[in-house]
Amino acid sequence: MCTSFVWYGTETLIGMNFDISERPIKLSLQDNRFLVLQRENGQFLPAFGVNANGTFMNLLMVEECEEGRYRRGKNCVHIMRLFDDVLTERIELSDLPSFLAEKTIVNVPHYSVHSMIAGKNVSYIVEPGRANIHTSSQDQHFTVLTNFPLSDYAHETYDCVQGCGSERYQTAYAILEKEHTFDVDTAFSILQKTAQTDGDFPTQLSLVVIPEQGIISFTVGQHFHTRFQFSFATQQITGGTKPITLSKKGVLLSELQKA
Repeated sequence: MCTSFVWYGTETLIGMNFDISERPIKLSLQDNRFLVLQRENGQFLPAFGVNANGTFMNLLMVEECEEGRYRRGKNCVHIMRLFDDVLTERIELSDLPSFLAEKTIVNVPHYSVHSMIAGKNVSYIVEPGRANIHTSSQDQHFTVLTNFPLSDYAHETYDCVQGCGSERYQTAYAILEKEHTFDVDTAFSILQKTAQTDGDFPTQLSLVVIPEQGIISFTVGQHFHTRFQFSFATQQITGGTKPITLSKKGVLLSELQKA
């Protein structure tokens, strides 16, 4: 259960609340990809990531639909393959519309997710088994995605949406719609207002990406007053007692909280 958004202005800002039950969560740098991994069934699995060129993609839980279930086929591509291909740039963002038109995106077995793919001046919502949504900064200056099927409400106003995460969606949308100026502080204020403080899926990590600067700012465990920052230029995390060089091995959020 998560909240994500992208804002297009003089710079692009991408925001993400990672809401999940208590478990080890790791930050890792793999082939110029900043990845957030969560441990499940004894292994670390990707939840979302961003590459050095500022392309972001997440994997958010969504209600299952029959057409989106895993299956094999000549034109079927499962969403984890898409995640890898987008962040490694085997698929360029400019080529994504034609790719999505030619291929059928399906889930992996036992999961149902949808994704926000965002870069400089363009975003895509990919919903396996449902419609995809393509937005450019010329069409609309922001996009929001939580945990209900957004394509089901493509022709509705934001206050009509229903389903899991609809309240968080409406909160973020209402703020973004009214904002004329936007910065990292504004982005974190939205993340704080949409954070889940209790229940089965509390917010474990809040993150803001500025693709044009190659910088990711983030907070851990709803401690919004303490920010860390990762730079692709230095490949280091700062904000603790000393810089941490991020590698493929990664660093646990629990270790950062002690840093």
